[in-house]
Amino acid sequence: MKILAIESASITASCAVSEDDKLLGEYTLNHKKTHSEKLMPSIAALMEELELKIQDVDVIAVSEGPGSYTGLRIGAAIAKSLSYAVNIPIACVPTTKSLAWNIFDLNNLIVPVMDARSERIYTGIYKWEKGQLITVKEQLPCNIGELIEILNGCGKAAIFNGDGSVNYRDIIEEKLEERANFAPNKFNYLSASTLASIGFRMALKGELIQASEFKPQYLRLSQAERNKK
Repeated sequence: MKILAIESASITASCAVSEDDKLLGEYTLNHKKTHSEKLMPSIAALMEELELKIQDVDVIAVSEGPGSYTGLRIGAAIAKSLSYAVNIPIACVPTTKSLAWNIFDLNNLIVPVMDARSERIYTGIYKWEKGQLITVKEQLPCNIGELIEILNGCGKAAIFNGDGSVNYRDIIEEKLEERANFAPNKFNYLSASTLASIGFRMALKGELIQASEFKPQYLRLSQAERNKK
């Protein structure tokens, strides 16, 4: 099974191709939000290097959100266009789950934190159990104080990753003390190879949809919509 993964929910523009759970290739850029210019040419170049055509792809995995409004729309447009073109099903991966997948830790809760600005974050709570990444709390928008309250209710140690874990590290350490652990910086970024791995497992479970069913999950209004309200 060949999976084409498209990641565009943050500053990272990334595409990858895997065969089952084996990564065949990946292109990743973490430089400016120029997804509209960079992402499709990167996909085309990667497919050419791997000597593959879009007809060879069995599943498209894509970040469904939350994240950058523009980035998510670009990723969705590319995924849906390719899906419609050759009738390929889509695996919609929650962005915070993709971020959590970067961490393998059997002893701690895994808490990805994406900075949504204006003191808001996107987060979720996960844990590894019997080789599966289990969702303890579905992804949600909140502020860092609300996340601290949720974690205090869990009463367990946690490991944090994502740009929000960097920006709010002082607050997290102050409130959770020894129960707070932080991933190395390289695990704070989204990647298409992670999406491909999750997408493969979703495909095995039949958790796929058609292009007509897919739409990004923003979880909150855009800045323009908030300003209008």
